[in-house]
Amino acid sequence: MTIKNTILITWGTGRLGKAFKKILPNALYPSRNDMDITNTHVVESYIKLHKPDIVIHLAALASIPKCEENKTLAWNTNVLATRNLVKISKKYWVKKFIYLQSACIFSWEDDFMYDEDSIPAPKHYYGLTKLVAEEIIKSYNSDIFQTIIARTNFTTMPWEYPKAFTDRYWTYLFAQWVAKGIEEIIDSNTTFPIIHICGEREISMYEYAQLWWSDIKPMTLADYDWPALTRNMSLLTKYWHTYKIEDSNYNDN
Repeated sequence: MTIKNTILITWGTGRLGKAFKKILPNALYPSRNDMDITNTHVVESYIKLHKPDIVIHLAALASIPKCEENKTLAWNTNVLATRNLVKISKKYWVKKFIYLQSACIFSWEDDFMYDEDSIPAPKHYYGLTKLVAEEIIKSYNSDIFQTIIARTNFTTMPWEYPKAFTDRYWTYLFAQWVAKGIEEIIDSNTTFPIIHICGEREISMYEYAQLWWSDIKPMTLADYDWPALTRNMSLLTKYWHTYKIEDSNYNDN
């Protein structure tokens, strides 16, 4: 990164956080104990103390089943905590707020591929909470406080499950390409409020998992009945460039 900024990355201690640490080693990576995003006073104290120039908001309750089972927790984590974080960030003169957004805000009813200008229509509660949070963040955008919605679909390796869908497709990326994309967005000084960070081609979960684990077993959406899952979650971008998954040289260490 060419510009010297103090960067705060929420919940940067997970696997995606590891990818960010490789390219942004000097950023602030508070653990959940250090900065519980659902605690307004803790968040305000942390931001007031560290005075970040840029906030990259990764934190979310991202499990679709858990969001369905505990909607109060999902709303508090994905919506209310995000609202408080962006409000406090603007209060303490953060220059740029980047929100990592899920492709789950779209309905994916057909084989249509969605770009930055497509209309969201989430099918489950997780997608709804993420969409509400996105709208809140967009409402704070101004000349002195830039907000960017970085929509993506990614996963980390190694693959955590014994099976993978052969008929569910995404423009998958590894975590390090998401981190690299956000770094490039910061360096570019783009003014686009929404950017899709996505792979250059569609790939099934099964094909993706087999890149690194040949013993993965195939399954189809017919083998899974709750909660509702989408068949194709492939993104397009009108305002950015795509990334080639085969060039990622993945390393999760």
